[in-house]
Amino acid sequence: MGPFFFRRPASACLAAWLALASLSVAAQPAADPALNDLIRQTLAQNPAVRAARAAVDAAEARLRGAGRPLYNPELELDAEQAETRAGSIGLNQTLDWADKRGASSDVAGAELEAVRADYMALSQRVAGELLAGLGGWQTAVAMHRLAEERLTLMQRFLDLADKRRRAGDLNQVALDLATLAQTRARLQLAQAAADRIEAQQALAALTGELRADWPPLPQTIPALEPFEADTLLARLPQLQAQQARVGAARAAVELRRRERRPDPTVGVRAGQEQAFRNGNDDSFGLAGLTLSIPLYVRNNFRAEVDVAAAELSQTQESLQDNYRRARSRLLSAANRYRLSRSAWEVWQRTGQSSLGSQVDLLERIWRAGEMSTADYLLQLNQTLDTRANALEVHGRLWQAWADWLVASGHVDAWLGQPVSR
Repeated sequence: MGPFFFRRPASACLAAWLALASLSVAAQPAADPALNDLIRQTLAQNPAVRAARAAVDAAEARLRGAGRPLYNPELELDAEQAETRAGSIGLNQTLDWADKRGASSDVAGAELEAVRADYMALSQRVAGELLAGLGGWQTAVAMHRLAEERLTLMQRFLDLADKRRRAGDLNQVALDLATLAQTRARLQLAQAAADRIEAQQALAALTGELRADWPPLPQTIPALEPFEADTLLARLPQLQAQQARVGAARAAVELRRRERRPDPTVGVRAGQEQAFRNGNDDSFGLAGLTLSIPLYVRNNFRAEVDVAAAELSQTQESLQDNYRRARSRLLSAANRYRLSRSAWEVWQRTGQSSLGSQVDLLERIWRAGEMSTADYLLQLNQTLDTRANALEVHGRLWQAWADWLVASGHVDAWLGQPVSR
């Protein structure tokens, strides 16, 4: 059982774009104005977020309604003419003897807390998806630039190979290898262009607009400090919503119990009766008091209490299930982020500085005849593939960071603003 929750050159450009550094999450939020404006606009226009906001408005209206009296008074008029004439007026009022209104207000209040937490959780999730989408977009743009650089290198290599073939320095097999390498580079560029369009469309689906350029993400994202999982989970909106639903289900059990108690109806009547006897007109006043109480004999509404009790048990078990899943997501996101960040730091220390001049060095060795065409293509592709792998690590780093922010409920803190209003 989980704990109880309380509501509480091209290579140089590429290297510059890839630079990252360590930063404490509590020390400096990523309060970039353009990024924050985009998030605010996205949340204001996103249909799912607007639907969640409407659900909050509806829950607030239900709470107002639950606080109103259950029963209105009844006005009763009676007139009769036979041997006598009689007329009366009465007023009946059913009494909320068991305070069903109070129990109903408790249910509506807990449900309002749940939908408010749902709204906050959805806002943070959409903001996290937007951050991950921006990271994917920047990665796709960088991969497209790398594919263009690869095609430029392979085209130049093919031109040089063709000149050397005509001069008799290369055989036909080497020229064919160069042609295949250039064709492969074209195919990779087409794939990179398709991935860039897909990343752009993913952002358009979230934001509702199609842009050529998107706000840049911060150049630094922090290292994770030690954290207490239960402390973070207790403040997580998703679990707060489920905890509120447990409270609503518990209040519903009490409401169903009170509904088993009959509410009496009290009435008062006043009138006049006029009789004609032996030529005399006799009139006299009428006054009465009535009391009626329903008899829950044929149906004592016990089944409704049992239903509410079973639903309470269901929501409690769902809370424990959601807690376990949220804890797993939190720890998984933290581990994935640490691994991605560690891999990125290794690239920064060992790979980034050495790749800038390696392409030129390989070409000079090949031109000098000290390396075969097959070996040159192999090492050149390995160099470019290493750059592509570094970009993929960067993309996974941003995805893991966005997942961590959502899983830990730190979206607001990192952005420096509340994402739900």
